[in-house]
Formats: sequence, structure tokens, C-alpha cells
Amino acid sequence: SEPEFENALTPPPPADVVKYAGLAPEEAAKAITLPEGFRATVFASEPDVVQPIAFTIDARGRLWVAEGLTYPIRAEAGQGKDRILIFEDTDNDGKSDKKTVFAEGLNLVSGIEVGFGGVWVGAAPLLMFIPDKNADDKPDGDAQVLLDGWGFEDTHETLNTFAWGPDGWLYGCHGVFTHSAVGKPGTPVDQRTRINAGIWRYHPTKHTFEVFAEGTSNPWGFDFDARGQLFAEACVIPHLWHIIQGARYQRQAGAHFNPFVFDDIKQVADHVHYAGGAGPHAANGRSDAAGGGHAHAGLMIYNGTSWPAPYRGQIFIGNIHGQRINVDVPERKGSGFIGRHGADFLNFNDKWSQVINFRAGPDGNVYFIDWYDAEQCHVPNPAAHDRGNGRIFKVSYGDNRPPAQDLAALPLDELFDLAIQDDEFLARTARRLLQEKGAATPATGNKLPLVPAEWRAKIDDAPEPVALRVLWTEHVIGSLSVERCEALLADKREYLAAWAIQLLTEGGQVLPSGERTGAGELSKSALSRFVRLAKSSPSPVVRLYLAAALQRVPLEQRWDVVASLVAHSEDASDHNLPLMYWYAAEPLATVDAGRAMELALDAKTPNFLSFMVRRIAALGGEAPVAALVTSLNKVDDDARRLEVLRGLTAALAGQRGVPMPAGWQAAEVKLADSKHEEVRALAKGLSVTFGSSGAMEQMRKVLADAKAPAADRAAAAEALVAARDESAVPVLQQLLSDKALRGASLRGLAAFDDPKTPTLILKAYKGLTVSERRDALNTLASRPSFAQHLFKAVQDKVVPASDVTADLVRQLRNLADPEIDARVADAFNVQRQSPEEKLKLIAAVRQTLTAGPAGDPQRGREVYARTCQQCHVLFDAGGDVGPNITGANRGDLEYLLLNILDPNAVIPVEYRTTVVQTKDGRVLTGIVAKQDDNALTLKAANETVVLPRGDIRRAKDQEISMMPEGLLDALPDAEKRDLIAYLQSPKQVPLPATPENAKTFFNGKDLTGWWGHPDVWKVENGELVGKSEKGLPNNEFLKSNLQVKDFRLTFKVKLVPNNANSGCQIRSVPLENSPEMKGYQCDMGEGWWGKIYEESGRGLLTETGGDDVVKKEDWNTYEILAIGHRVKTAINGKLCSDLDDPKGDLQGVIAVQVHSGGPTEVRFKGFELEIDPKPEMKTVK
Repeated sequence: SEPEFENALTPPPPADVVKYAGLAPEEAAKAITLPEGFRATVFASEPDVVQPIAFTIDARGRLWVAEGLTYPIRAEAGQGKDRILIFEDTDNDGKSDKKTVFAEGLNLVSGIEVGFGGVWVGAAPLLMFIPDKNADDKPDGDAQVLLDGWGFEDTHETLNTFAWGPDGWLYGCHGVFTHSAVGKPGTPVDQRTRINAGIWRYHPTKHTFEVFAEGTSNPWGFDFDARGQLFAEACVIPHLWHIIQGARYQRQAGAHFNPFVFDDIKQVADHVHYAGGAGPHAANGRSDAAGGGHAHAGLMIYNGTSWPAPYRGQIFIGNIHGQRINVDVPERKGSGFIGRHGADFLNFNDKWSQVINFRAGPDGNVYFIDWYDAEQCHVPNPAAHDRGNGRIFKVSYGDNRPPAQDLAALPLDELFDLAIQDDEFLARTARRLLQEKGAATPATGNKLPLVPAEWRAKIDDAPEPVALRVLWTEHVIGSLSVERCEALLADKREYLAAWAIQLLTEGGQVLPSGERTGAGELSKSALSRFVRLAKSSPSPVVRLYLAAALQRVPLEQRWDVVASLVAHSEDASDHNLPLMYWYAAEPLATVDAGRAMELALDAKTPNFLSFMVRRIAALGGEAPVAALVTSLNKVDDDARRLEVLRGLTAALAGQRGVPMPAGWQAAEVKLADSKHEEVRALAKGLSVTFGSSGAMEQMRKVLADAKAPAADRAAAAEALVAARDESAVPVLQQLLSDKALRGASLRGLAAFDDPKTPTLILKAYKGLTVSERRDALNTLASRPSFAQHLFKAVQDKVVPASDVTADLVRQLRNLADPEIDARVADAFNVQRQSPEEKLKLIAAVRQTLTAGPAGDPQRGREVYARTCQQCHVLFDAGGDVGPNITGANRGDLEYLLLNILDPNAVIPVEYRTTVVQTKDGRVLTGIVAKQDDNALTLKAANETVVLPRGDIRRAKDQEISMMPEGLLDALPDAEKRDLIAYLQSPKQVPLPATPENAKTFFNGKDLTGWWGHPDVWKVENGELVGKSEKGLPNNEFLKSNLQVKDFRLTFKVKLVPNNANSGCQIRSVPLENSPEMKGYQCDMGEGWWGKIYEESGRGLLTETGGDDVVKKEDWNTYEILAIGHRVKTAINGKLCSDLDDPKGDLQGVIAVQVHSGGPTEVRFKGFELEIDPKPEMKTVK
């Protein structure tokens, strides 16, 4: 299960204080804080090296460094500015004294490694090899292009960070916003390998390329531990990943290539390196105590022998915004690990420091390359980056300075000895050199001669890390026999057996018996051993490697192994195994759906059954669904019924008119008697999907029943809209006057071309909340016939022209109706702009921003809520249609203006717009979140819509951003200044309450607009619920985002038990570094009802209360009126407190409380917030 983050709920602390910025190299080294006994020195610096972006260390201990001077924009062919330099310390004083330029004129270099007679260079779109067979530090000729097709749309998410793996492959990273189709030059598009996030590998002698694992965000660092376990870091999403071959990991954006992944593996750390629970960006510059921030580059597992023993095996991660090196401590759990939060290793104390990568050298000490730049973010403007800086630091323990030696010159017996040493630099380098020698050996079985027998025997009884080094070395030099590898499957050292599994499935082999295996095919004996291990191995690591290996094994060989793996109920809570089992089993549904379903019904791991149901249903046609219903009718327990129903529901989402499968009527009757509420609900929903007249009629009754729970009515509305039930339209139209269901009705009516809808929406428009108005306008802009009513409403001032924002204008144009295009141009002054005109516009807006008074960030937040928040998260609030902009370069005005006024300049594929036209004339604009043969899921600005393929007339991708042009056009100059001031704010600011946003104080559905502990606060049946079943050690507050001044708040509250305590904070502020708040509390609880208390302040302020009118453990009406210094409370119509307090705060946020102490449940509903009210109490009789 996903770990809890220990600091996820800590309020963001004060702004970080970084002592220095822009130091000279030697001063920068002195400013570094390190543990006792360590020292930092400058190995090389500007002007000798600038913008170091990648490096490696060769067999002589020399540093090969790539300078990234072309970044951030790839140059025209032949105009690259990047160089590869070699730095050497010839006098062993810890500083480079010899520099050699190996290559120059390279273009967008981002990865480098040495070996096999040359240098491996990543420079998108190319992976190249620059030969230097005679090792004279001069290229033997032109670079050889090994692979092309590497994307560079986002030049800081290209192929990067190369290193040799224990299996002899070259490994590297790849970012999420760059899309690559990789292959040898000339490879047809349909034969290329796609990657856009993950870890890849390339074999140096077989010249084969493959994706090792998919997902994460923008990894820029990885390493292997002593047992060959790969760990990688990532940015934005959580930071530490245990990388397993064939795994799919949580992505920052976009979808996995395989649509049947269904779920992915999450990070292994039990913490994050940013403060607060509002996401990775919300505490930028305020996360010192948590680790520095969300942005990481470089990862090293220290496996040298020079540093003190406690550091060995720990994971060191570069933290860019925190200008430090974090430490995560890996702790075994199940098949994988938990990454515990260790103490930071070092801090550069220098805001310009940006470590990109680091590695241990031959003396066991560590080199760090530092990009060193005032600009910490990726900015696609070359002028934003300082080209004159760059440092390489060396961090050493003690005074260990062994003389440099050339490992490549050592005799074979010494290389074999080094290959099993504990020092990983020596072991890895020796293994690679032996691999090179093995590859160069003539075709005599492709085995390196003179492999010492004594050395080979160490695999039998040596400690596991040593035995693994023997195994890896034998593998890479080609001397590992199949028999030896199969025998190791029974070894009690679990990682040794696990690696034997991986190596057996690396590729086709010819066995001594003459039996030939295909790519990944297992011999009969190996397959038999795999089945036995899957059944009886006590090791979750062995089972993990079996699951990973199965993805490279032919489908017909997987059945028995999968069946044995999923029978392990003890793996249900493992972090990796349930999903890895699924990834191995998923394609079996295409071979024999019936057999796959039988296998799934017997599975003991979570979600396997529901996933298999989804996969089988996706095969298409009526037969698979009918077979699933037949299986459902055989199941006699609700747990498995629930899995089948969840799978069917997910598989058929968005589909309509699905023929009722044979056996469903019998299933419908049986499931209606289930005692499990979700079983009954899912069965009803499927009945609607299958067109059951009885189920449809029941849904209509629930929707029309004003006394039915709001949640049930909302579910009925959703089901009827999905079924395109025309008889639901009049009910939806009536519900435009129902606060609880108005939003759902406004959105649902867009699906029906009913001529009455526009008039009824416009009649209700004045009383709608801000979010409801957006829903109304999106519906009115969804059809040409509706849009004509919208134009008239704007003309008649029923709808203010300022409400029709830029994205709605674009949606109207996407209707592709000439008459509407003309009206749009006339009503909203729309015209296309040339690049030159855009530059003029940027200059004009810049002048507007700087000429007037400074903007107000708080007022700007209110403007942001109206214009941007539905699509973008900033700090702790917003939608997920577009990217989270908290971590963007918001402090740079030019960056902001370019992205707002010319949003189509640079567009990640994930955020490009798709326009969908349905067969009944509806037009939708959004981002494709998911699609398959049956349905397309479109993420629009105000909702996510699942559209059956059969309903779609056409879907057209546009080369434009989801963010529209003209966003600022409708704003007055003052609001433009306010918006920019908020966008540039380094921290969240309060959202001023207005009559409009007060209507959305609590939406009755979820905690949107509130923040607090998710284990304490939730929404049930339209009620805000705070619950502590075992009591709390401290008060827990659920805080509203709105900052109020003069207001009236009425609500209903129920407290159980009555002698517990709760309260409503008003005009309050959260305390930093504390869960507490400061400000007025309008109290609740026996002896306290109706009294006013100053939390974290003066204590009790009024003596009179309302205990005598309280309905114990039942609903009570509470009213709070605050105007100026006067605060009043009333309960059930009785005035309780009337406080005139010149010392009290006149503004702050509202919050509700669960008090520390014993078990408590408090429920709130019926909130009504009125801004600037009249000074009388409404509820007092």
C-alpha cells in the first residue's frame, strides 16, 4: 500500500533563509556544511568548466564532463556549442591540473558514459558513439548514430544520466513531457519503441534497445545498490522510486502506452521533501525543514569503502531548490523497500548551487557537478541562464589519497579480483573492462579465456553481494552457462535466485540438449522450476522477479506461473506484487478469456479479478460480456461479486445501448438482495447501461424524489445522462432551482438538444454561483442552437460580457458555424494575431502593469479563481486540466506574460486541445485523458466527460494549448495588475470573501475550498463531518480558504457526545509550525454552547451560553454575526453572546474544530454565508 508521508500535514513553515548566492568557487566550497570528518574542495571550476550537465569517471579516475551550452534550445545542425572535456589530477592533490577537450560542436548533450573503445553521448534526437579505440583522447572519426528519434520538445526532459548496469547494459533516464520514438536510423515509425517517461537500456555489443520501466516524471538520476536494485529520483511527484523491470509507475502527466495498466506503482519513500499537504509546489522556498523542496537531480547509493560504514548503502539525492543533498535510508519491506527520511548529508548554503549529478571515484570519495546559476527552473530562453559558471566539487572523508592507476592496464587475474571487491567503482569498472575483453574475444563460444576456477567457485558460498558480482561478471563476459543459471534458481540467497531468473529471460539461447529457445522463451526445465518457485518460494523478492520475467516470456508459458503467484494471499498488501502480477497476466485475456477469468476468480491479490474483468470486457463484442455475467452468476460471495461489478462498470463506462447479456436479468434479481450497498448500487448502474426498463424507471423516481438523499439523486442524474434518457430532461430542468443538484443538472443538460434548456438556464442565471455560471455558459456554448440564446443574453445584459471568458470564446469558435463565428468576432472583438503583434501586445500589457499602482495579491487571488483556477493548481487550489503552475518561473514577469498572452508558443503534447463533435451536434473542447476502442474520456474545463465512440462524429487534435489566447482581454487594468501580483506571489495569500464566492463556501460534495487532516474530516450525505474514533492528541481544524471581514454565518450542527467539544473559528489565522489557530471561536459542547472564546489568546470572552436550548446529540441551528468589533452568537433562536471587542481581529478565515481529547463526532450542514450583512440577527425570535 502507498506509504503515508510523515510531513504531509505540517503547515508550511516560514520562508527559507539561504545564507549566500553568487559565491566564487573557493568561497562556495568553504560555505558547504558537512558532517564531522568530511571536507569539500574545488576540483575544477569556471572558466575551465561551465554549465556541466553530465559526467562520468573512466578507468584512470579521470572525469569526462559534458558542458551544456546549447541548452535550453537545440541549435541548427552544425551550430551546437556543447563540449566534452576530460579533467585529470596528475599530482594527486585533489584538484584537476590537466584539461583536455575531447569533442566540441555537439548539440544539446544530456548524457555521457565511457567504455567499449569510445564515448556514449546522448544529444536528442540522437544516441551516439564517438570512437576512441586507441584511447588517445581524440575521436577516431565522426560520431556514429546508434539510435535516433529521441524527442526534445522539452529540452530538460530528454535522455539523460547514463550508467552501466550490473547486467552489462547502458542505462539512462527519460522525462515525461518529451515524446520519443526510438530506433536505429531508418527504422519505420511503426517499428520504433516509444518512451516518454521512465528508464531505458541499450546493449553495447548486441545493439538492442528497450524500455526497462515506464513512468515517474522527469528522472535525472539513478543508481544500483550492492544487490543490483535500481533506485531513481524524480521531480514534482514524490521523489524516490524502486525501479523494477517491466513495472509501470505513477506519472506526472499523460497516460501509459498500454491502456490496460489500470493502476501503477507509487514511490517507496515514506516522506516527501516539501512541506505542507497542499502539493509539491505549494511550499517552494519554505521547505527547509522537510528537505528543501520537490525538485531533484542526481542520485547515488554510496557503495565505496572510504566513508564511514553508516553511509554505505544509503541513497543520496540532489535537491535543487534546497541546494543540498538529501539522504533516504532504504529499509527492506516485502518485495521492495521503504525509503526512510535521513538527515541531509550536506548543504551548499548557496542559492545558486544546482547539483546535477554525483559519483564516487576510485578513492571512494565523491565528485559533484554543479550547474551553478541564479535561475533554478527550466526556462526556454537562453538569456535566462548564466553561461559563465560551473563547478566540480569533491567531498572527501579523512585524507585518503591513493595514487591513481589505470585499471584498463591491469592483468586479467587482477581485474577478476577487483570485480568482486566491495568498492563499487572498482568492481563496476573491472566488470565493464572484462565485458569489453569478452566482447573482443574471437568466436570460441564467446567466452573469455582464463576465468579462474577458484574465482568462479566463490558464487557457491560467498556472501550474497560477492556471489552476485561473480554472477554478473560471468554473464557479461559470456561464460555463464544455462545449467549454472538454472541451478541458482534454488539458491537460498534470494537476490541470487532472483537475478538468475532475470538473466535466464534476457534473450533466446541454444541449450546443450540442442533445444533452441526464442526471445524470452524458457526451456522446459526452467519453466518447471519457475512454476515450483511461484508456488513455494518463501521469498517475495523471488516472486517479484518471476512476475517481471514473465513479461518477457511467451504467453503460453505464463499460465501456471501466474496462477501460482496470485494464489499468495500474503502478497495482498505488498507494495509491488499485486500490480506486477497483473502486468504479467494482462495479455492472457487475449489468448483464452475463459481460462483467464477462471484464473482471476481464484486470485488472492487485490484488484486482479476486477482488472481481468475490465480486460476481458475490452475485447469487444457481446460474447465477452455475456461470459463475464455467467461467471458473476456463479459467484456466491459479495467480495468477489464486488470485484466483478467494479470491473464491468469501469469497462463499460461511457458506453450506451450495450445489449443486455444473457443471464443479466437473473443476476439483477440476485444482486438486488445483496446486503452490500455498493453491490446493489453497481448492479443498478449496469442495469441502466444494459437498458433495463425497470432500472431506468427506478432511477427516474429517485431523481424526481425531493426527499431522497442528494447523493442518490446525483448518482441517478449521472446514470440517466450517461444513458441519454430523454425523459430525464424535464426533471433536470426543474432541478435548476435545486441548490444541491443545480451544478449536475447544468452539466447534464448539455448532453441533450432540448430547445427549452437555454431559456431555463438563462432564467436562473442571476442566482447561480460562480462555478454554476461556468457550467451554465459551457452548456450554452456546447451547441449552435444554444449559442444563439447566449449571444442574445449578452446583448440584453442578462449575462455580463465579462463572464464570457477567453476559453468560452474559443469554444464558441470551435462550433465551426459561420454565423456564430461572425457573431463572436462582432461581440468579443476576436482577431488572430501575428507573432509581431503578440510582441506588441506583451509590451502593451507590460506597460499597463508597471504604469499603475501595484497589484494586490489577495484581490488577485479572487481574479485567479474566476479566470484560471478551473484548470490550474496554484499552491493549494485549482483544477488538474492544465499543469500545476506553482513551481513555474512565476517570479519572472516576461515568463508570465509570454505564457499568458502567447500560450501556444510551447505546448506539451499532454496539454494540447482536442475538439470533439458528437452526432447530435454537441461540440466539446478538452484534453484527451484516456481512450480505447469503446470510449473517449475528455477532460474539459468544467467536467470530465466519457463519450461512447459510437456517439462521436469526429475528434480533431489541435496544435494549440488548452489555455486560450485573450485571457486578459476582458479584465480591467486594475484586475490585470492584481492577477499578476498573485501569480508572482511566493506564497499563498487569503482569498477575500465576496457575495459571489460566499455561495460556494461549502459545496456539499467534497472538501473543495477547505483544508485539514483527511483522516479527521470528510463529507457524508451533504454533511461536513469531523470524527475522531479514538480521540486526538491536539485540536484539528478544517479551514476555509475564504478570508472574511463583516459577515453572517448560519448552519446546523450536531455534536456527539454532547460533553465533547467543538467550535467554529472566525476571523482567525492558522499558527505557523503548529496545528493550532488563533482567533475567535464560537464554542460548542456542554457548558460552552454559544460562548465566545479566543483560541491561542485571551481565553473565554463571554460568560452567557445556550445550553438550555440545545438539543443534545441532535441538530441545532447556529448563527454568527460579525460586524466591525461586534460579534454575536445565537443557538436555536436564542441570543447567546453579544461581544463588543475593540481588541479583536477584524478579518481572518473561518474554520471548524474537533477538540483534542476523547472520541468525538461533529456534523455540520446547511451553511449560509452572507457578506456585509444587515446588523440584525436573522434567527433570533
